Amino acid sequence: MLADFTDRKPNEATAVPAHDRRAGTIALWSWAFVLLALVPVTLAAEIKWTDLSSKNGALPGPGESTQQTGNITVDLDKDGIQDFVISFRFKAPALVWYRRAAKGWDRYVIEPQFLTVEAGGAVHDIDGDGDLDVVFGGDWQSDEVWWWENPCPNFDPNVAWKRHLIKKGGKKQHHDQVFGDFKNTGKPQLVFWNQGARSLFIADIPANPRHTEPWPFAPVFSGEAGERGDQSGGFKYAEGAAAADIDGDGVVDLLAGNYWFKYLGDGKFKPVKVGIIGGRIGAGKFIESAKLLQIVIAPGDGSGPLRWYECVGDPLNEADWKGHDLLDRDMIHGHTLDVGDVDGDGHLDIFAAEMAKWTEKRADSDNPKAQAWIFYGDGKGNFRKTVLAVGHGFHEGKLADLDGDGDLDILNKPYTWEAPRVDVWLNNGTGPRKHAGTGASFKGPLGLQLYSLRHHFAKNVPLTLEHVRTFGFVEVEGGSYGYPAEQFVKMLDAGGLKLIGMFADYAKLRDDVNGVIAGARALGAQYVVCGWIPHDKGRFNEKNARDAIAVFNHAGERLKANGLRFAYHLHGFEFQPFKDGTLFDLIALETKPEFVAFELDVFWAVHGGADPVKLLAKYGGRFELMHVKDLRKGATGNLTGGAPDADSVAVGQGQVNWPAVLKAARRAGVKHYFIEDESVDAIDQIGPSLRYLERVKF
Repeated sequence: MLADFTDRKPNEATAVPAHDRRAGTIALWSWAFVLLALVPVTLAAEIKWTDLSSKNGALPGPGESTQQTGNITVDLDKDGIQDFVISFRFKAPALVWYRRAAKGWDRYVIEPQFLTVEAGGAVHDIDGDGDLDVVFGGDWQSDEVWWWENPCPNFDPNVAWKRHLIKKGGKKQHHDQVFGDFKNTGKPQLVFWNQGARSLFIADIPANPRHTEPWPFAPVFSGEAGERGDQSGGFKYAEGAAAADIDGDGVVDLLAGNYWFKYLGDGKFKPVKVGIIGGRIGAGKFIESAKLLQIVIAPGDGSGPLRWYECVGDPLNEADWKGHDLLDRDMIHGHTLDVGDVDGDGHLDIFAAEMAKWTEKRADSDNPKAQAWIFYGDGKGNFRKTVLAVGHGFHEGKLADLDGDGDLDILNKPYTWEAPRVDVWLNNGTGPRKHAGTGASFKGPLGLQLYSLRHHFAKNVPLTLEHVRTFGFVEVEGGSYGYPAEQFVKMLDAGGLKLIGMFADYAKLRDDVNGVIAGARALGAQYVVCGWIPHDKGRFNEKNARDAIAVFNHAGERLKANGLRFAYHLHGFEFQPFKDGTLFDLIALETKPEFVAFELDVFWAVHGGADPVKLLAKYGGRFELMHVKDLRKGATGNLTGGAPDADSVAVGQGQVNWPAVLKAARRAGVKHYFIEDESVDAIDQIGPSLRYLERVKF
C-alpha cells in the first residue's frame, strides 16, 4: 500500500546549514546556542515511500500486546538481509522475530512467555558460535536483563529460544543497551542503563556465558544525563546508548544520555557533556572534512530540541561542543533517531520522529500531529528537511535495508498508537536483490567459490547450499559435489543460486573436452575454469607452460564454439622468472584472448610475489573472473602454489590492499567476483568478508 497522508507535504524542503549562515545568539535554559538560518539547497530526487503495515495484512500481526516496547534490526539467519525483532509487555509473547522471506516476512516467536520488556535491545555473538544473539532488559516492573541464544540455522517459528540471565536483583528498569569494546581489551563489553539506579553499568562477557548467570558488572556512571521529561513532569529518566570513536583515537567510545564517555583505564570512564538534554543519541560524519565525528541527540521519552553537535576544539572539553538545531520547535516525545545514507548520495542523513501516543489508558492520541522527518545531509553540515509522515506514531523507528535491495528502508513499531501494529516503509519499493557484499564502491557481482565450504559439503550438500543462500549469494562457482547435474541444478534453483563457473581438470580438458562441454552445459555454467597445471612442485618450467598454452588454446576454441568461455585460474607458481618477465607473461602472451580468459586469485598472486594491481593494469580485459581472497598478515609466499589453510583470512584482515585491487579490477572490467576462503573456519569468516566489502571505499 502506498502511503497517502493528507497532511504530508512531500515537497517541503529546508536546509539547516552549518557554515556561511546568518546567525543569532539566543539564551535558552541558561545555555547559549546558534539558531541556524533556513536557506534552500539543491533538491535530490524525491524517494517514493511504500508503507507496508500489519494493519492491512501486508505483514503478519505482531501479537496481542497493546504496549510494544523495543525494536532492533539484525541479520539473525545470516542471509545478508536485516530482519527485525520486536519486544512487548502487557501480553505475551515477549519477543517476536520478523524474518525476510521470498515475499514479505514470516513471524517467529523467540520468547513465548510473558515478560515486562523495556525499550532498547542489542545484539552480539555472545556465545561465540558465529551468529548474533539478542539482549533486552526488563522495565519498571523488573530487575532483570536477559539474552537469548540464537539457534541458527535450526529455526522453528514455534520453538522458543533459550533465555539466559545477565542481571537479576537490584534496582528496576533497563531502557537501552549497547555492545562495544569500550575498554579496548579486544573483546566487546555490554553496557546497559538501569534507570531505577540512575546508573550505567558495564559487563564483560563471561568466558562461558551459557553457564554464567548473572554476569558480573560494574558502574560506568551515576547521576543525571540530560533527562528532562515532558510537560506532564513524567518520563524523567536517562536513556539512549550508542558506540562510536568520538575522539579519533581508534578506540570505540560509549555515548549515553547527553554524554560521551572517555575510557581512562582501570575500569574508569570520564563523562563529557555534549548537549543540554539527553535521550536518543547517535554519531556520524555529517561534516566529511572534519577530523572528528559529530553527535546528534533527540529527547527520547521527553520533549526538547533535536540537535546535532560538532566539536570545534578539544572533544574532552564540554565547551567545545557546538550545537545546531534541526527543527525550529521542540520534538514531542522524540523516541526515534537514526543515522544513515537514505538517498544513496554518499552523505549521511538523519531520521527522527515523534510518538503520537504514550498514555496507555487514553483512547485517542496524545500528539495527533506527530511528525516524522528525514534530514538529507550534503556532507558539509547542511541538511534538507523533509516530512515523511504526519499523525503516524513512531517509536524506536530504525533505518535498515529490510528487503535486501541495497537501499535503506524504515521500520516502525508504535508504542501504544494503534498497537498491535508494525510498519515497513520501503525506499522506492523493492528493487532487484542486492548482491551479497556490495556497497557504495564495490558493485560486484560477488559470488562464492563453493570450495570454501568443502568440509560442510562433505557432510551435507543440501544444508550447505542453504548456508550459501542465507549469506545472500546469488552466483556460485564450483562443481556438483557428487550429485547428478540435473539434481544439483534443481537444488541451486530452489535456493535462487546460479552456477557461473565450473572447474575442470587439466587432463580432462586435454583428453576429453567434449565431456567437459557436456558437463558444463548440464550445470548451466557460463565459464569452464582450470585451476592447476601439472608440474613438479616448485619447478614449474617453460615446457609446462607451453604444453598448457596448447591445451588452453585448443580447449578454449572448442568451448567457444559451444557457447562457453574458458578461463585459467592463477595459482602463484606461474610467476617463475622467465626472460624479462615470468612464465605467466608467456602464458598471457601466447594464449589467444578470443579463446582464453583468466581468473585472478588475489591470494595466490600475492603469495607468488606478483602485484595484482599491476597484473590488472597490464592485462586488462583478460581477467574476467576474480577470487577475492586475503593472505594473512606476516605470511610469506613462495612459488609452490601451496600454503597452509590458516593463511586464508577474512577479506580486509590480511595484507592485501583491497581498495587498490578492487579499483584496478573495476577499471580492467572484471565481470564476476567470488569470495574463496580456504580456512577451515571459512563459514565464520565469510560474514566479516561480506561486511568489509560492503563498506570498503575506493
